[in-house]
Amino acid sequence: MRLLLLFCISIGILSCTADKKLELSKIEDFPSQIIGCSCYYAMSEADFSTQKFIYIDKYGEEPGMINVNGNLIAVDPNNKDPKNYQIKIEIDQEVQLDQELFHKEGVLTVLAPDGAKFTTPIYGECGC
Repeated sequence: MRLLLLFCISIGILSCTADKKLELSKIEDFPSQIIGCSCYYAMSEADFSTQKFIYIDKYGEEPGMINVNGNLIAVDPNNKDPKNYQIKIEIDQEVQLDQELFHKEGVLTVLAPDGAKFTTPIYGECGC
């Protein structure tokens, strides 16, 4: 009976840590760290049109920016530091709008240092 109880407690603890969810807030306006060529993604076309972004970077270079609990966090889009937030952008659709501007749609995944995960569809642009 004790063995069964310990097994159930262990499974409960493991299932709690495996289901960690990361919540990102929207970034309203461009952070001062992002000047010049950039990529900016929203969770929907409506958010994009009102400039409520979920992720912004300097055209795939540092710094990338996410908003965690109301705090802008600088991240490396190239994931060089495994102790920091890890960013994965999968582009499903890309359309060139003009010589230096591309519309992109896909999926953003952010992995927190504690293993929590955030995934969302993205709608945005990259350009200069």
